[in-house]
Amino acid sequence: MKQLTDTEKQQLDAKIEEEQEPQGKSANTPETSKETSAVTRFMSSYLWKYGMLGIILCLLVFVVMNLLKWRNFAYDQYGGLMIALMLLFNHIACYLTAKGWKSVVMKTVAWVWIVLVFAYFFSL
Repeated sequence: MKQLTDTEKQQLDAKIEEEQEPQGKSANTPETSKETSAVTRFMSSYLWKYGMLGIILCLLVFVVMNLLKWRNFAYDQYGGLMIALMLLFNHIACYLTAKGWKSVVMKTVAWVWIVLVFAYFFSL
């Protein structure tokens, strides 16, 4: 039988503790550790990810509805749409894509869109 090193023993003990805890929450997650701040816990929670996504999508629908209703009555008619899309792309890039090529693509799209928004507003 193989002799385990101290590190392997600690990893095995941690796995056993994780399996014994209810609902699979470990003591080292940001939601339960005492050293993380309330802001950090809120920012990493599902409420922040999907609640803010819902608010941004509602803003986007509101902007599109106003754009269709009040077409050609305002000088800066696409500014709200550009800002809403910038918020959406940045939120998706930062909070909804974690690793891999999807994250790289979304962060690239978000940065390109930020540059386009600034170019649009400085061109007015």
